[in-house]
Amino acid sequence: MADIAEQDLQATIRVWDQAAWSLAALALTARGDGRPELTAAAKELLAAAGLTAGPGMPLPGLDIATSGQIASQAAAALHQASVLAGGRGYEWGTQSDEALVAQGRVSAQRAVSVARFMLPMMGDLADRLAAPGARLLDVGTGTGALAVAFAQVFPQVHVLGIDILDRALGLARQAIAASDAGARVTVRKQDMADFADDAGFDLAWLPAPFIAEPALHAGLPRVVAALRPGGWLIVGHGKFGGTPTEDALTRLKTLAYGGTLINDAAACQLLHKAGLTSVRTVPTPPGAPAITIGQNPA
Repeated sequence: MADIAEQDLQATIRVWDQAAWSLAALALTARGDGRPELTAAAKELLAAAGLTAGPGMPLPGLDIATSGQIASQAAAALHQASVLAGGRGYEWGTQSDEALVAQGRVSAQRAVSVARFMLPMMGDLADRLAAPGARLLDVGTGTGALAVAFAQVFPQVHVLGIDILDRALGLARQAIAASDAGARVTVRKQDMADFADDAGFDLAWLPAPFIAEPALHAGLPRVVAALRPGGWLIVGHGKFGGTPTEDALTRLKTLAYGGTLINDAAACQLLHKAGLTSVRTVPTPPGAPAITIGQNPA
């Protein structure tokens, strides 16, 4: 029986090894910056998996910007998993700059999703964000990619990003300096648990999988208190209720990130307890985090 179990395990490892290298091939091909012979080999692997790339196009049917997003998404997963597999523990401070930047680029896609799909269900928030003096808080800003993306998507908005990791904030300042919207983005070292701001925000973004549980519970009332009357909070969190593998992966990722494990019901309870109204978990597409929103009634 032991021999059979080992054979099964070895077969599984081979399948997962192929998946890991296929993900790396996808990142390489989507970036379009590899050596010709390496890129050709990567495309061959992708073609064997059913993905083919046309001439002059990193991936079929995708523009350059979308290909870049795909590359970052694939690379971020590999970077993050390699730290866990390497036995070096898992904290964001142990990640390479490349890993931090890749994760930031993945997160930056949220800005467009908020504008396209969420604003229509959030009262007058679209008008608020289009008005001079609009302010947005990005908790756990990391490399600042999402903060910059929010400023680009909402031309009137001034964004404050907070984080506790100095190295990530250094990368964020580089991204801000390189952006045409950088004049409206500020980042600072700030623990969510100690956050305070008297000017007020029209919208706050809080990614629970990247915020430690003590900081989230201590800081959530502070973030809510910093919302302007009628302002909104968006909490991204793990999506549960899928397949056993999907739920287990969500749980592992969140714990590896050092973040907070909450499901839809727990997220709604947190926001209700913080005094928000119109609290609900909104539908999100497969692969996207769950999203729970609430409005400051004050």
